[in-house]
Amino acid sequence: MAVSNAGQTFLDQHSAPEAGGTALGIADPDQVLHRAFEVPRGGWREMFGLRSWVAGARATMRGKLIGAKVGDGWTLPVWTVIDGDRVLWRWVGTHAGDRPDRAEIPKVQRGAA
Repeated sequence: MAVSNAGQTFLDQHSAPEAGGTALGIADPDQVLHRAFEVPRGGWREMFGLRSWVAGARATMRGKLIGAKVGDGWTLPVWTVIDGDRVLWRWVGTHAGDRPDRAEIPKVQRGAA
């Protein structure tokens, strides 16, 4: 597990402007964090159900396309806000195209410990 410049570049290219550069990308090819944070895996309905197709169509209309698969393609989206050694907030998606309401994501000032 390592902090990845490629992860930060990806986030910079794909994050909403209101994220304000507060996200940090983490490469986890051995899924150490997946196991530690108990990231759930979806089944056929969660990955290919109607809600996932609608989310995919919405993304396509915004110019986003499916890229190369990286890691376990069956994991559901999970957002976790960590400040130091504390988990401040966690959100678990119910389908592949799910995403949290950005207004609910707590803001954490980087380096403010």
